[in-house]
Amino acid sequence: MILGLEIGMLIFGLVALVRGKFTLSKNKVVEGAAARLLGLLALTPLPLALAVVFLYVAASAPGAPEKFAEDNKLTIALIEAGVVIGIAVLVFGIGAAIGKDPAEARRRKKKRDEDDYDDEEDYDRPRRRSRRDEEDDEDEDDRPRRRSRRDDDDEDEDRPRRYR
Repeated sequence: MILGLEIGMLIFGLVALVRGKFTLSKNKVVEGAAARLLGLLALTPLPLALAVVFLYVAASAPGAPEKFAEDNKLTIALIEAGVVIGIAVLVFGIGAAIGKDPAEARRRKKKRDEDDYDDEEDYDRPRRRSRRDEEDDEDEDDRPRRRSRRDDDDEDEDRPRRYR
């Protein structure tokens, strides 16, 4: 049971980190940085449980740690279960508290995308002149020219010509 919950939280955490979307139910979705942070929190049960069990065994200072772990299997399993269930409640509790309706999340995202394009229309300053416009104003003869295919020298008629 606890192993299944750990695997499920690992999968949910990875999906939330990659997609930036943490779906809790049909009516609750967390998106963006909050979803990524919840995904990161969902990945912590296994390392945290390992650290707590290690500290428990180290604090007991047994002479034979293997024998101590064998004798206290139930205690170690309860520590792991407490950590995993505690983090699961924390992740899904925070997600439920800050989650939004998926339709509302889509509306917010669409409005945010539209606002990005509106900035260009409301720009007060005149458009900056491009470099090409400035060159046109200065002098038309300033542009580099291609060499003509035929040279003015007709003395090299017998030599084959190279074209680029």
